[in-house]
Amino acid sequence: MADRHEGARPHNGAMRVGIGMLAALLLAACGTPASSVQPQANADPAAGQANPAAAPEANPAAGDATPGVTDTEIVLGSWGPQDGPAGAYGVINRTHAAYFQMINEQGGIGGRQIRFVYENDSYQPAKTVAAVKKLVEEEQIFALLGGLGTPNNMAVMEYIVQSGVPHIAPSTGSTLMSNPFKRNVFALQLDYTTEAQLIAQYALDTLQSEKIAVFYQNDAFGKEGFDNVNAVLKRRGLPEATGVTYEVTDTNFSAQALRLQTSDVDTVVLWAVPKPGGAIIQEMDKIGFKPKMLSSTVINDPAIFELAGPGIEGLIISAWLPDFNDTSNPKIVEYREFMQQYAPGEQIGGFSLTAYAQGQVVSEALWRAGADLTRESLIAALESMQDYDDSVVPSVSYGPDDRQGTELTFFQEAKGGVFIPISDFIGLESP
Repeated sequence: MADRHEGARPHNGAMRVGIGMLAALLLAACGTPASSVQPQANADPAAGQANPAAAPEANPAAGDATPGVTDTEIVLGSWGPQDGPAGAYGVINRTHAAYFQMINEQGGIGGRQIRFVYENDSYQPAKTVAAVKKLVEEEQIFALLGGLGTPNNMAVMEYIVQSGVPHIAPSTGSTLMSNPFKRNVFALQLDYTTEAQLIAQYALDTLQSEKIAVFYQNDAFGKEGFDNVNAVLKRRGLPEATGVTYEVTDTNFSAQALRLQTSDVDTVVLWAVPKPGGAIIQEMDKIGFKPKMLSSTVINDPAIFELAGPGIEGLIISAWLPDFNDTSNPKIVEYREFMQQYAPGEQIGGFSLTAYAQGQVVSEALWRAGADLTRESLIAALESMQDYDDSVVPSVSYGPDDRQGTELTFFQEAKGGVFIPISDFIGLESP
C-alpha cells in the first residue's frame, strides 16, 4: 500500500477559497454530465424499470476493498436534471463539481482527491434508476450526494438501501428521506411536512388568510405539501384548502390559473418545481388574479424571477438556507467568493447555495471518518454531528436514530427582482 499523504484540513472545517489558486473552473453547459477530476462523457441513461434488479451486497466480505476509495481517490456520485421542467436545478450538480474542484486544489480530503460523477436524469424516475445503477455498479462510487427529486429518490430508494451506499443530503425535502429510518440515508434540508405546516401557519397568523388554495405537483412531492397545509387547517377547525394539480408533462397552465381564480380563495400556496411554478404565476397575472402567494423553498432561486415575470412581486417564499445576498454574513461572503472563482458562469442563488452546503457537510463527514475510510466510518462520522454550525446551514444534527439534519426555515418576499428576508429562522412549536 502506498503511503498516504495527510492533507492539511482547512480552519474550522469550512473550505476557504484560497488566494492565488488555479484559474476558476468553467463548468459544462446544461445537459453535460461532469466530474471534478476528469471529464465524464456520460450520455443520458437509458430508461430503466421502476424496480431495479437486485442491488450489490451492502457489506463486502472481510478484506474486500471499499468501493470508490483508494489511497489517492474518493469517488462520489449524484444525479439530477440538466433539462426538462426541472432543468433549473441542474446548477446543483454543476456546483458540486466546482466545489470538489476547490477541495482538490486545497489538497483533497486527507490527501485523497475527490472524483465527482453525475448523471442527467431529466427529472424522469425511470432514468434515475438507470443512472444510479450505473453510478453504483459501473462507476463504483463510494457515496451519493444530493440526488434530486422526491419521485426520483423513491424510485431508487430500495436499491440504495440494499446496496448500503450512503446517500447524503438528497435534494428533496420529502419526509420519506428520514422517516421511516434508513441507516445509510441522511436528509439535510427542512422536510416538506414541517415546511408546509410553517407556511400554512404564516398564511393564517401573519397574512390573515381566510381561504387557501394549493397549486401542487400530482405526485408524492406535491401531495405532502397539500396534505400538511390541510393538517394545519384541520387543527384550526377551518375548511380544507382547494387543491389544483398539474402533471410534470404539462406545458400550459391557463386552465389551472382559471380554476384558482374561480375558487374564491384569497391565498395560493405553490408546491411546484421551477417551470410550472413560474408559469402559474404568469398565468394568474395574465388574467388579473392577484392572491396572496406563498411557496415552498423548491423555487427559491433568482431563476424564478425570469420564469414568473412581474407577477412574482410579493411572493413569500420559505428558505432553509441563509439569504444568499446577505453580505453581512461571512459564510455567505465565502460562498459568493467561491462562486466567483470556481463557478463564474453559474447563478448565485438558492440552488447553487444548496449544493455548496451539501458539499460542506459531506466534506466534514469525510474528514471525521478518518484515514481508514469505509462506508461504516462515514455513517458513524455523520451520526457524530451535533449542532454542527461550520457550514452555511445554521445548525446540522444527526444521531444513531436521527436522519433529519435541520428543522428550521425563515421567510422572504419578492421585491424588485430579489428576495428580501421578512422573518427570523423559526421551527414548529411543540404541540
